[in-house]
Order: sequence, then C-alpha cells, then structure tokens
Amino acid sequence: MLFPLFVIACAPAYTINHSTPVKPVSLPADEAAHYWAQEEWWYYTGHLKAEDGREFGYEVTFFKRLTNEDNVPEFFIPIPAYWFKDVAMLGHFTITNLETKEFKTEEIHDFLFNKSKADEKKYDVMIDDWIAREENGKHILRADMDGYQLDLELDPIKPAALHGQDGIANKGGEYTNYYYSFTNMKTTGTLTVDGQPLKVKGKSWTDHEYGTIKFTQAQDGWDWFSVRLDNNCELMLYMLRNDQEGIFDAGLGTFVLPNGKAIRLKKNDIKVKNLGYWYSEKTDSTYPSSWEVTIDSLKLKLYISPMLVEQEVRLHPMPYWEGIVEVNGTYKNSPVHGSGYIELCGYSKKYPILYMK
Repeated sequence: MLFPLFVIACAPAYTINHSTPVKPVSLPADEAAHYWAQEEWWYYTGHLKAEDGREFGYEVTFFKRLTNEDNVPEFFIPIPAYWFKDVAMLGHFTITNLETKEFKTEEIHDFLFNKSKADEKKYDVMIDDWIAREENGKHILRADMDGYQLDLELDPIKPAALHGQDGIANKGGEYTNYYYSFTNMKTTGTLTVDGQPLKVKGKSWTDHEYGTIKFTQAQDGWDWFSVRLDNNCELMLYMLRNDQEGIFDAGLGTFVLPNGKAIRLKKNDIKVKNLGYWYSEKTDSTYPSSWEVTIDSLKLKLYISPMLVEQEVRLHPMPYWEGIVEVNGTYKNSPVHGSGYIELCGYSKKYPILYMK
C-alpha cells in the first residue's frame, strides 16, 4: 500500500506536451512562462557604450526545464530528477570588455538554495538576484558576477519578429517549437565594473523559445546569427548542422525591415561560408571565426568577424561560443555596417550535446 502512495507523491507536477505547435504566438501573453513546454529560455545579447567611451558586449540567459523525462546527472543509478525538483532553472551571464580584451562568464542555478520563479501569468523571471521582467512595455534586466553588475532597461523599438510561421519554427524532422525575437531594443542603464558604476546605452536583442527543443539523429549542433545593421534592418539566422556530412540539415531566418515588417527566409535562401576558424584546447572545439553570409533574394551580402576571438562559454550544460561580432557588407548594392552576436553550439568533441537527441 505504501509503494503506490510513494509513486503518486513523486508524480511530476506538470505534464509536458510534445505535440507540434499549431496556435500562433500571442503577445504579450506568451512572454510569460509555459508549464507545458519541456524547454524554455529567455535570452538577451547587446552592445553597450559607456559615457567614457568604453564598449562592452553582454549576454544574459534564463533557462527553464521541466524535469519529467530527466534523471539526476552523474548518479550511479537512474533516479528521476522530478523527485527532487519539477522545474530546473539556470542562468548564464557573459561580459566582453572590448577595451581590456577580457571575456568573463558566470552561471547561477536553483538546484539547492537559490530562490527562483518563472511566472506563467506575466513576464517575470528570477534566479536569486538575477531578474528579467516586463514593466510598462519595457524589459528590466539584472545580473552580476565577480567584477561586473548589469542593471538595464530595454525598450522595444519594433514589434516582435515571429520566426517561421507565426512564431512556429521548424528545426527539421518532427521537431518544431515556438520562437520570436525583439530585434531592436533601445538600452540604457548601469554597468558596474570593479565597483565603478558606468552609465551605458546601446542596443539589445531578445529571444524567447519554448516547446520541445531537440535534435534529429542527423543533427549535431547549431549556428545562430543575430545582426543589427546601421540601415535599421536586422537579420536572424538559425542553422542546424549535420557535421558528419558537413551540411546544414535544417535552417530558417528572418529579415526585419525598418518599419518592423518581418521577411521569412527558408534554408535554401541562406548561404553561409566559413572563412576562418579558432580552436579551443580546453573543450577540443574547432569553431568558425569569420563568415560570409549571402541572401540573394534580399541582395544582401555580409562579412562577419568576432570583436574578440576567445568568447567561449564553458558553463553547464555544455560549452559553446557566444560572442559579439562586427558586420560589414552590402544591401541592395549600398554599403552597410553593424554589430551582432553569434552562438555556436555542438562543436566540442569532449562534450557533445547528447542530451538533445
């Protein structure tokens, strides 16, 4: 009699829905957390300039995962993770100091003592004293690490870009999840560097993805591009790789015009050529480090290179390269310049992303 009661007591608190999304993204309601989605993340990157002229790149990401189908990691027998925690939350924070050529990272989690929340009625996410929330149409963002504290207010200049079909992005095979971005956010606030508060301003980009986010058997990782051009256009590319065959197995993109109109791009519209590489001995990873991006249908050709080559994030659950980049090229035969962020996942031979298959 006691065993059935134990099983019931340890049942998952939430039910994961792996079915293919049908309902379009609806904002602002869908900025909040979704407790049917196995995986969810809210992701910020930006380029900041201080009043004294110093420049910085930053990334802040909040991950939320329902643990129904996970086991406790690194334990000698399989133990369901939801016995201990139904919802796991993790945060990443990186700073690229372009003056000192310093790249620093930090992570935070709620596995033991840190408080956390992800509100399902409004956008309000928190792990300990790291926060991301919406107030009067603006995003409030805070994170800290040794030597740096970020306190920002982000104001969307354009409406959200819904990727794929109405925010439903197919990643290849049976896997489809929700995905939208605020691609142009006016950013102001304070970056405290070694105890010295600096007033900063700049531009940021925000992603929100949720649903079942997995690889097909042929996929090994992804290359993600976010680009803001000085002609007030933005570009997002999400390319999933088959490294065995040296091809992109799936991909999608969105080009956002100055008026906020989003142009949907399919994999065959996008050409990405790697022009250089950087090797990380610590993770046995060979990452692309410069790119030529061509989209003939838009008459767009871009050359992209890191502002700092070594921007590898060596945090849980996997190492990845995430860095601020500079952009030059042409759009409709006119020169364009800009900046952005690129994320490269699944390149480590030492730490492959097996949990996503």
